[in-house]
Amino acid sequence: MARARPLLWVAIGLSAVCAIPCGFFGLWAAAAGGSDKGSPALAAEWKAELSQFQSPEEAQAKDPKVIVRRFPDGSWVFGRCQSSHGMWKRGGGTVVVKDSKRQVRAFFGHVCGDENLGAVWEHWSLDEYYRQTLDLQEGGFVEYQFR
Repeated sequence: MARARPLLWVAIGLSAVCAIPCGFFGLWAAAAGGSDKGSPALAAEWKAELSQFQSPEEAQAKDPKVIVRRFPDGSWVFGRCQSSHGMWKRGGGTVVVKDSKRQVRAFFGHVCGDENLGAVWEHWSLDEYYRQTLDLQEGGFVEYQFR
């Protein structure tokens, strides 16, 4: 019986030492985990919101989470996105945009961060933005068709 106590304390000590890295790994996995699937429900919600705005300025004035990108040719796009990183985020991988042609479109794919409206932003036009967002080599997004 006296011998069992030191072994018990060793086991408790090892458990405590292992709990710290295991807890850190669990927290990291929760932050890194998520989804690229997108959400039809979130896309529909954002479509309703973005459809009411006539300009990027109006959209940002009403909703500070709206991201605006202007292209050198004068075209623009504004919208919302949900990062794919973080399993607690609803609808990870969802991007909904409204453009200077008054179209509202949605895309599902890997959204790396809270300000990523699709493919990278080194574009000269709205058409180039859409082409690269849907290009598997660039953005790799899939367009969601609203019902």
